[in-house]
Amino acid sequence: MEPLAIVEVLGRHDDVQARCPVYRWPARAGRSYDVDVILDDRFVAPRHLQIEPAADGRFKVTDLQSVNGISLQPSRQRVTGVEVGPDDIVCLGHTRIRIRAPSYAVPPEVPLRATSFYRRPLAFVIMAMVLLVLTIWSAWIMTTSQEERALVVFTVLRVCVGAGVWISIWSLVSRTVGGRANFAAHGFVACAGLAALAVSDTLFDYLSFAVNARWLGQLGAVAAAAIVAYMLYRQLRLNSRASRRKVGAVAVVVTLAAYGTGAGLELAGESAREGMQRYDHTLKPPAFLWVRGVAPEAFLAGGGQLKRTVDAAARAEPD
Repeated sequence: MEPLAIVEVLGRHDDVQARCPVYRWPARAGRSYDVDVILDDRFVAPRHLQIEPAADGRFKVTDLQSVNGISLQPSRQRVTGVEVGPDDIVCLGHTRIRIRAPSYAVPPEVPLRATSFYRRPLAFVIMAMVLLVLTIWSAWIMTTSQEERALVVFTVLRVCVGAGVWISIWSLVSRTVGGRANFAAHGFVACAGLAALAVSDTLFDYLSFAVNARWLGQLGAVAAAAIVAYMLYRQLRLNSRASRRKVGAVAVVVTLAAYGTGAGLELAGESAREGMQRYDHTLKPPAFLWVRGVAPEAFLAGGGQLKRTVDAAARAEPD
């Protein structure tokens, strides 16, 4: 016997969880076992709504005096009856359904595609090794004595633990929301983002030193924020089926909020250290300095002149 209609029960991402054929009119949906479409939702009445055919391949949905009623998505306004088409979604309780005729034309099949490289475990391992090498190198060039070599091990452990926790959290969210952990994909995105941050920080640090321009360091902070925003965007894309525009907006807003908070704390710290001498954490070879500095003789002469001025001011002060 050919069904008269198909009732689709939808998940939270509009994916079809179940398809229930209807063989008689009027058809009823609810929690009761004697209805045509049985819904496992305690917020749905035993006999919640009735479905009947309407004109032009549409269907009429009527509330059977339930407590929670029915509404037509996206509006949450309760209605007693409404005509729906094949793409309209009816909400009852915590359940959403869609009604389609057997003649509804489905879209063509999607061709199979090879798994993206960044989703493969091998890609994650390669990127993790790249991040490890960059971390060791960055920590090593910041050490100035043999006693500080232990800082290299500490830095590597800190990055490994932090990245592992970050990847595990995203994988848990992915498993909870989408049913798949995507551990390798989340790991690749996290390691690639951290590696890009390390390269960007080093590049802008050396450029700022080379041309003696502090504003390049501030530009490096902007580049770092862009990298973080894109990394967060890719992590969210692995977990969400929302549009790219919405996911991108969320990533940008979260990144701006985080960097805004960090910038505020940094400004507060600088105001507390006002007047203190600034210094670089890494010793850079003089060959990286592209601009001409002050000659030692001129620097010492300026210091001598400053000393004479200070001494004269001190002698001029009354006892």
